[in-house]
Amino acid sequence: MRKSAIFFASVFIFMIPAFLYPVYAFETGDIEIHGFISQGYLLTDENNYLAETEDGTFEFNEMGINFSTDLTEQLHIGMQFFARDLGTVGNDDIVLDWAFADYRWRDWLGFRAGKIKIDYGLYNETREMDMLRTSVMLPQSVYSELWRDSFSGIKGAALYGYVPLSVMGRFSYDFQIGAMNFEEDEGFSLSFAPRLHESMYIGNMDADYAWFADFQWHTPLPGLKTKFTYYEIENLKAEGELFLLSQEGEILNSSATYEFEEKDGYVLSLEYVWKNLVLSAEYAEDDYLARMNIEELIQPEESNSPKVTSKGWYVSASYRFTDWFETGLSYSEYYPDEDDKDGDRKKPGEEFTSWLKVTTLSTRFDINEYWILKLETSYNDGFGGINVADNPDELEPYWFLFAAKMTFSF
Repeated sequence: MRKSAIFFASVFIFMIPAFLYPVYAFETGDIEIHGFISQGYLLTDENNYLAETEDGTFEFNEMGINFSTDLTEQLHIGMQFFARDLGTVGNDDIVLDWAFADYRWRDWLGFRAGKIKIDYGLYNETREMDMLRTSVMLPQSVYSELWRDSFSGIKGAALYGYVPLSVMGRFSYDFQIGAMNFEEDEGFSLSFAPRLHESMYIGNMDADYAWFADFQWHTPLPGLKTKFTYYEIENLKAEGELFLLSQEGEILNSSATYEFEEKDGYVLSLEYVWKNLVLSAEYAEDDYLARMNIEELIQPEESNSPKVTSKGWYVSASYRFTDWFETGLSYSEYYPDEDDKDGDRKKPGEEFTSWLKVTTLSTRFDINEYWILKLETSYNDGFGGINVADNPDELEPYWFLFAAKMTFSF
């Protein structure tokens, strides 16, 4: 049994008495404790998706526990330990998901410092909180699981606040700056390697810092809000190995470095909540411009690559029919390169790796206040933006994904 599983199991067993009472949090003195643990199952009829899903896999779980307290009326501190497994990513290693001090001086000005959840789009800050949404997974066109670990938190500081606008509603903002985390075997590097070169393996990825800016308007119409998120990653660099084929047919192994002259993006978000109905839509765009240096083969000034823009969007609707049953429907599209939406630059038969169009039906069953079961089916057209290394055999353009997930939280 993995060490992280033993750690979380011990914590949850220790807190069993707290679950006998009708509360969501276990309090010890002035410290509030919340936690969750989930186990999922993924199955595809064609293609492996994020794991070895063609044969079905249980390598899909998450667990976390957090502690928080108010030191004063204005000063709040907290931290969360987290572990997850999704195929080769995570492997149930325990990480410090977030840990920060939050000082709210005024409603219009607050400060945070430490490891902070990245405020990206509508749902990135709360994506670990399975009890807050209907779907098993967030739309991959905006919230890629491959990018999740790098876009989860930032070590740095933030300024935030909100300003009442009288009859115009309320305006809020959040500025964040700090260092992001890039692991060589995690999703972000695995996702970018084939975009930089079809034979690229990234052994190291790092950046000086990144910053995020969010502006949100809670409109005068109750339940309607809009949001704009912008970010930049400064001096992002990827280093690794490049495998090339010589004219004689020999495989040449060279060290390669990609320096990103630009890496930025934005998200436009819209959400409307009316009674038991939730409607949302988001549009995301990411740009990067990289300069490549292949050792002893290409000089840096001779290897500028064109600017690449990826685009994704989705629309979704969910409705709670009863206290225990909820369903949702979403449609999304994603294009890793907007200049090649039709796959004209791809090899014959691989054009569908230039897009990913997904229709998803989700169902949620609230067994009680602690247990949730979710079942989800997705019809997928294309394979754009997905790590093809998990598929040594021929890919299929049309495929289904079935997901099931059971979550316990308190």
